[in-house]
Amino acid sequence: MLSLSPYPAGLKSKDGIFEYANDAYRALVNAPPDIKGLKDSDFPCDTAAFADIFMEQDRLSLTQNKTIITIDVHNYSHGIDAYTFTKQPIIINGEPWGIQFTASKIKDWINMTSFAEVLAADKSNLSFSTTRPSEPKLTPAQEIVLFWLLRGRQTKQIAQLIHRTPKAVEKQIANLVTRFSCYGISSRSGLIEYARGNGWLSLIPAQLFKTPMSIIVNQ
Repeated sequence: MLSLSPYPAGLKSKDGIFEYANDAYRALVNAPPDIKGLKDSDFPCDTAAFADIFMEQDRLSLTQNKTIITIDVHNYSHGIDAYTFTKQPIIINGEPWGIQFTASKIKDWINMTSFAEVLAADKSNLSFSTTRPSEPKLTPAQEIVLFWLLRGRQTKQIAQLIHRTPKAVEKQIANLVTRFSCYGISSRSGLIEYARGNGWLSLIPAQLFKTPMSIIVNQ
């Protein structure tokens, strides 16, 4: 089944050892055809530097018996790109065995409702628009702050993700509230509610592609 998928996919044991990866994944990270028995750190790809982070994500998925979604931005074999990875725990006879993963290019999901739903921090009682609004116009700094704000990140977390101070993030949030004030928005909570329900979940900031990362987005 995974071998026929056009999307990068594979299986890893709980120790981070590959049991299988399809052609699409091996091409993505420059892995050899005989990938079985190797780890992320073995590949001639920039993703090797994130091997410990991948292991921690897999451990979290297994210990919580929970599918996790990550955003990964790396210099892959074809260049810098952004993917969402879906990591599903494999439990055999009540014991954690490993992880099945599938990846999709973020650019391929921008105008699809499923992308908006997957990345929403809280999907209950929300309606989604998949057309990115043209107004109000946002600066690149505002776009990246809004992106993480809509995924449930707090000020200090956003500051760490975008390498800014919490004070700078708070200033951008205040600027965002002002930008959206023409829609009756006057608070941070109002901004989040309005933006989630009016298409802004489909916004993928260009700045997201500039910094290598692997971040869980559905905690």
